[in-house]
Amino acid sequence: MSFPPYTVVVTSCERFDLLRATLDSLLANLDVPPQKVVVIEDSADEGIRAALEGLDAPLEIIVNGARVGQMPSIDKAYATVTTPYVFHCEDDWAFSRSGFVAQSYRVLEARPDVSLVGLRPRAELNPLVRETPKETVAGVEVFLLDPSLHPEYFSYSFNPGLRRMSDYARVGPFAPLGHEPDVSYAFKKAGFRIANLENPAVRHIGDGRHVEDPTQPPKAKTLGQKLRRSIQKRVKRIRRAFGG
Repeated sequence: MSFPPYTVVVTSCERFDLLRATLDSLLANLDVPPQKVVVIEDSADEGIRAALEGLDAPLEIIVNGARVGQMPSIDKAYATVTTPYVFHCEDDWAFSRSGFVAQSYRVLEARPDVSLVGLRPRAELNPLVRETPKETVAGVEVFLLDPSLHPEYFSYSFNPGLRRMSDYARVGPFAPLGHEPDVSYAFKKAGFRIANLENPAVRHIGDGRHVEDPTQPPKAKTLGQKLRRSIQKRVKRIRRAFGG
């Protein structure tokens, strides 16, 4: 069976050991070869080129001249994509099996309301969706996340997965929307949800290696800052729960 062409886009920020491990495991398990692999580095460190030397892939490396943050980096990388599909990934994942690209294509073709096909095991997902019933879509076992379970989540994510560029064109660019919860909320308003493969294909390897995004407020440190941040987040979510 033939599939439309797709591009792999990987966002990175100076975690070259994790990035190389991510790409090594991803390229070893891609069952459908990509047209191109785009890696965008947000640290301005040209050392990424040496870190990725020898990769057997049609590789394009973009190095930002200064840090711009996750969302502007995604928009910049997506601007180079000419294929109808993109497989999005960050720099801290380990892929464990093949077959997930073809399975994801079939799900996206059958379900236009699905924004992406996730690959993570249930145990790594939000507790609200871990007990979601399994179902079969286009011969593929999946569970469909219910956006009504949270004011913002479960309609979009930057976890590894295949997605349509036409949906990005409809909802994006992402930078003006804000951050990941804001992007998911925009996809929710557009009627989208996430599908996740029942048979997982990836696990997260970046715990304890978080990189601060310069476009987000500094991490709260004092009790007062944490309380203020929590209140602001809850107020925003309450407003969105009621359509605001």
